[in-house]
Amino acid sequence: MSMTLPWFSHPYLPQTDTQIKTMLETIGVTSIDDLFSGIPNELRFSEKLDLPNAHTEQETLNIIRNILAQNIRLDKIPSFLGAGIFHHFIPTVVSTLISRSEFYTSYTPYAPEISQGMLQALWEYQSMVAELTKLDLVNSSMYDMATALGEAALMCTRVKRKTTFLVPAYLQPERLQTLQTYAQGPQISIKTYPFNQEKGTVDLDALIELIEVLNGEISGIYIENPNFFGIIEEEAEKVGQIAHNSEAIFVVGVDPISLGILKSPGDYGADIAIGEGQSLGLPMNFGGPLLGIFAVKNERNLSRALPGRIIGLTTEMKSPARAFTMTLQTREQHIRREKATSNICTNNALCALASAIYLSLIGPKGLKQLAEICMARTAYLLEELQSLKGIKSPYFSGSPFKEFIFQLDSNFSTEKFESFLKENNIQGGFPLQSYFPELKRCYLSAVTEMTSKADMNQFSNKIQEFLTKQGGH
Repeated sequence: MSMTLPWFSHPYLPQTDTQIKTMLETIGVTSIDDLFSGIPNELRFSEKLDLPNAHTEQETLNIIRNILAQNIRLDKIPSFLGAGIFHHFIPTVVSTLISRSEFYTSYTPYAPEISQGMLQALWEYQSMVAELTKLDLVNSSMYDMATALGEAALMCTRVKRKTTFLVPAYLQPERLQTLQTYAQGPQISIKTYPFNQEKGTVDLDALIELIEVLNGEISGIYIENPNFFGIIEEEAEKVGQIAHNSEAIFVVGVDPISLGILKSPGDYGADIAIGEGQSLGLPMNFGGPLLGIFAVKNERNLSRALPGRIIGLTTEMKSPARAFTMTLQTREQHIRREKATSNICTNNALCALASAIYLSLIGPKGLKQLAEICMARTAYLLEELQSLKGIKSPYFSGSPFKEFIFQLDSNFSTEKFESFLKENNIQGGFPLQSYFPELKRCYLSAVTEMTSKADMNQFSNKIQEFLTKQGGH
């Protein structure tokens, strides 16, 4: 027995003639051409589109595979490239769980009665990040660390009603560019304070001098720990004291992996903590999507100025059963848009979910072990390069976490050095000179748990081979 389904159409194919006719009648036109009647004929494209011939599914897959084959996977070559995005291990269960339809296809959970699963997942994410940072309130979430820094500067300006925001001169270049973009509209003045040329950490004396010159104009002071050069800021707490003595908000940027062994920003006085959550279960994906971590103290002036949204825990109206809902949210999509604390119109909820799964799997002890592995392997590679004549390793004397800077001797060409590593399928690190002219012939190299001893030995041996072939030392 067959059944006629006149309204049925395949979800991936065009509508039926009956459906098209019904839609046209509903909006009051007789044909699709009527929809374009306002466009003059001379502006309409009348020729046929120059489209390639259609391919079968099999042919299409082969074309895509050939394109993808041009990429070099990181499990095939040693990579020491970090500078903000890192190669960490991601348990298979992370991608398996976030691929479930109730997570993968859901959007901003405006209707809590049908979004309890996603709301709970985001609440768990907030809870774990709050525990990591030792700060009370966490939003869920920002686009990445760069935009989180921009939002932090806006938030400091709103709270303090001052328009100067201080950042260290070692800031990651793209992060600084994003911050400057955020600052243009509200006319926030972004000032940089120097770093110590020997240690690679914040220059406290120079910071104090700059604060005295600005004389009470500062809304916030930002520091990163570990900083962009990979160095642990051992005097971060003093920066916080300087900020508070200046009646400014103290903002700290962190690598969440480092919190397995380093002091949490809330424990040394941070009012706001931001971070890049990519290390927590997100692939590199050629640079995104990423995850901006944003946490603040539970103080009224801060909580009411917080960008993004907070998921809260409550109970049902007619029972004691727990329930989840959006407790605080920016108002950019609501009736009083001019009062919005942020122009962020969505969030990276799926990325936040992935990080929540990752953190729940690794746990506090696992995070500590991971941080220790990163630090130990970084020290190993640093010492390997230190033994090479023609390389200064490390460039700075400060304590590194999972990145460090080495310098190529002036007897050797950086262009030839980079070409040699590329020819040998090694990503040696991030060249710094074009962004930091004072760091001539310097490279920022990263080491994680994915970097094997064999990878590091190969890197060291190839550098030694280059130095020998070039006839230097």
